[in-house]
Amino acid sequence: MRRAVLSFSILLLVISSFPNVQSTEKPKTPPWFREGTYLKYTMMMPTNPKNGEVNVIEVWPRLLPSQDVLKSVIGDLSDSSTVTLLVYGDMYLAIKITNITNDTAYVQIALELNNVSPRPGITIPQLSLNRTLLLNLTDMVYYEEDGTPIGRPMFFVDPMRLPKEDDYLVFPAFLKKHGIVSDKITIRNVSYTWMENKVLHTHYKDFMPPYLYVDGRGRYLVYNRKTGESFDIITQLVYDIDTSILITTGVCDITPELVSLGIVKMIALDRVNSRKLEKLIEEGKADKEWYAQGFNLYDTNIKLHDYGSGRSPSTPVKYFFALSLVVLAMTALWTERRWKW
Repeated sequence: MRRAVLSFSILLLVISSFPNVQSTEKPKTPPWFREGTYLKYTMMMPTNPKNGEVNVIEVWPRLLPSQDVLKSVIGDLSDSSTVTLLVYGDMYLAIKITNITNDTAYVQIALELNNVSPRPGITIPQLSLNRTLLLNLTDMVYYEEDGTPIGRPMFFVDPMRLPKEDDYLVFPAFLKKHGIVSDKITIRNVSYTWMENKVLHTHYKDFMPPYLYVDGRGRYLVYNRKTGESFDIITQLVYDIDTSILITTGVCDITPELVSLGIVKMIALDRVNSRKLEKLIEEGKADKEWYAQGFNLYDTNIKLHDYGSGRSPSTPVKYFFALSLVVLAMTALWTERRWKW
């Protein structure tokens, strides 16, 4: 009993030491979450790409927002297999918040692909995929109009309800509804040690550690239902602790936003940043800095912090993250000792 009281007292002491935090109850959304807020991410291609510098996207035709352009060059699209798109130009992913009510918000998703080849000898100068998703602000999950859950947003995390192991990255009900056969696609790891002590370069600005790293996996997703052929799923997401927004992806096969546009697999890199990273490694400087190679931040109207002091500033959101870790650690310690008693 004394140990329980002591543990609880320590927890209260730690919580009270965080400035600007009056309770563990958080607002429904971050301060920047309002109508008109936007974030834009990119994977850029060099002006003169080398042989092999191409990004590969697998799309599930049934989920494509608009099939007219692809149908005009491919013909009838199959509902039982993916279509492979080779992207030789820049890619831009834009996310914009609109029409917020007490319990919901609409989020516009727009993906722009430049110099796209759906088959040999055919190039589409620009292909745009757009969809608006309904976000329930109570549980922070996207839903289709008929109530089918899609998944939690990729572009930010809730500091007081952090992703945890075995949470769904994309809900099985959504995949099943649209004819996609797969293993459970879930969160496998949440960490604060990704690229620790390294400055992260994005096209928008540099970020300072620590970062929140979320890793999602699925053992298989069938891309051809006639043959049963499949590929594995890996999705890596990196967040800024000060604002809770996504700043870059690593490998990014599937997310709720991307799969809503039909994308179920991506073999893609920001080739401009990849070249910079190669040079950085050759110069022996990769121990202190790193270049984002996935969909990395390109533009936003969210006010981000200036790291002129060389250190990440203390903000309320950062304390929420820290508090979450403390509570989780204390809970684990309490559970372990309880069983020993």
